[in-house]
Amino acid sequence: MDKISEIKEYIKKVYLAYNRPFVVGYSGGKDSTVVMQLVWDAIEELPREQLKQDVHVISTDTLVETPYIIDYVSTTLEQINEAAREKDLPIYAHRLTPLYKNSFWVNLIGKGYPAPSRQFRWCTERLKIEPVNRFISEHVDKWGEATVVLGARRDESSSRSQVLSKKIRDHMGLSKHPTLPAAFVFTPIEDMTTDDVWSYLLSHKCQWGGNNRDLAAMYQNASGGECPMVVDKSTPSCGSSRFGCWTCTLVQQDTTMENLIDNGEEWMTPLLEFRDWLSETQDVEQKAKYRSHKRRDGQVAYVRDGTRIAYGPYKLEWRKAFLERLLKIQNDIQKTGPDPTVRLISFEELEFIRDFWREEEWTDSVPEIYRRTTSDGHIWLNDDGVKFSQEDFQLLKQFCEEEGINPALLTKLIDQERRTQGMNRRAGILQKIDRIFAEEWRTEEEILDSLGLQNDIQ
Repeated sequence: MDKISEIKEYIKKVYLAYNRPFVVGYSGGKDSTVVMQLVWDAIEELPREQLKQDVHVISTDTLVETPYIIDYVSTTLEQINEAAREKDLPIYAHRLTPLYKNSFWVNLIGKGYPAPSRQFRWCTERLKIEPVNRFISEHVDKWGEATVVLGARRDESSSRSQVLSKKIRDHMGLSKHPTLPAAFVFTPIEDMTTDDVWSYLLSHKCQWGGNNRDLAAMYQNASGGECPMVVDKSTPSCGSSRFGCWTCTLVQQDTTMENLIDNGEEWMTPLLEFRDWLSETQDVEQKAKYRSHKRRDGQVAYVRDGTRIAYGPYKLEWRKAFLERLLKIQNDIQKTGPDPTVRLISFEELEFIRDFWREEEWTDSVPEIYRRTTSDGHIWLNDDGVKFSQEDFQLLKQFCEEEGINPALLTKLIDQERRTQGMNRRAGILQKIDRIFAEEWRTEEEILDSLGLQNDIQ
């Protein structure tokens, strides 16, 4: 029996051995495509009376996926559902997204989280892990347990091989899910090599009507034409590139996006430039320029040796600059890109950002920036309560300067009052006011002078 047949038989045994559904992770890449095709084949080859458990195909759209692949994945999910219904198979595809309050832009532009780094990789949990865990958790109560099928392979990297080797498995080779107690992880293709993967994809017809050579062409374009293997003379070059978030700053250089641009996707150039700008803000020399000296809790933190400030979120002025540039890029892509309806940031995210900003300023900047950069006539919801103008803030600022008070303190106190205006019960208002007073209200220069610290960071 060849390797592919062995894997399919293995999938059948696992499917029949447990009274729980499959949840197949699908990203649109080569490994998850192989897993999905093998699971499909295995399920379709079983007698219909044995198909008692559903197969749920889940694909996570982080809302900042590379636009080049979004349409491909969305189309594939639709094809899977249509083909499964035609063939009367219990296979269901789902597109998962993070909650808007957890989205990349709400965290980065709204709250001011710095661009993700290896030291502060806040994006993975919120954008990828949480939506999957939420889907499984919502269904586990109904199912009892679930088998999560993933396309992890030892051949991917030495670290992935070590992770797979260390897993504690049951008699069928499944391991406990790291965060969900009622879920079990199944990795049927872990011993396939990259050559095995491409050989299978380019020699097996896609059961839901897709074309694996389109996938190979995407890898070719994204990898600059490099390819680890060739099946025959008609096989296109297909590298080992990875598709992911176009905003990713966990790598120094986004070679995938650069290669896509070099291979004809020039409309993506502004995305790459924006991504590089975010990466620039991570530089040690740039932190004092882009980021506040206070954390989001209003306190000042210091690095371990206590001689330097550990900078907090992005300053509001830069978050405004990020949003304006992002909206301009969105306008340009709608005009020059392949999809005139593409949105890089949703209105739901803009409303969350607007709410966070109103805690820091009186002017309602989000609608103002949107109107300045777009012309679609979107109608913004009005806030209830007292409205303050820029003129009001200038007057308050003048009084504060005369009395030697930080205007940001009074702005936040008044905003807290505004948020509770008209409520029958204002429970906790005194505690909230106490927390505002407990924040650090000295300027960065005053703190550095008082402690004899250098305006330097590490």
